[in-house]
Amino acid sequence: MVGATTCLGVAAPTATATEQQPGATHCVTVLNRVERDVVESAVRSRTCFSGPDADGRAERAAPAAATQLMLWAEHSDYGGVYDRIYGYDGPCDAAGYSFTPSTWWSNNLTSFQVMGGCTHSYLSGPRGNGSFTGQVPYVGGTLNDAVTYVKVWRG
Repeated sequence: MVGATTCLGVAAPTATATEQQPGATHCVTVLNRVERDVVESAVRSRTCFSGPDADGRAERAAPAAATQLMLWAEHSDYGGVYDRIYGYDGPCDAAGYSFTPSTWWSNNLTSFQVMGGCTHSYLSGPRGNGSFTGQVPYVGGTLNDAVTYVKVWRG
């Protein structure tokens, strides 16, 4: 497929999302549920798109059985580059999903939406952390462009 890059994650106990592809404007990241006695979800796959209809192609690229958990955005109020975060093992529950964003997203995440049964989120980074309920049009100055860990769950 022209304008698509796929990066399969390693099914390790912890995994970091692969890097944002140059020029890609919309990505799909698929996570496994957090395993017992493991801190982070394994990144199952990541696919990025650029060019015309990148958003539509990203939306259609998600596995049919996966549940969308989050929509990350580069700018406040959900603007700029996007990454759709999916849970391969179904909607959020009390254990939820968590992982380390790629370096690009660690340095660019500014707003996000939760869905798929997720009601709560926790983000941390080098300047601090924050807990959120519901949609987050701006992560705040402490976390803006400085997120090294993300967890979502149903509370």
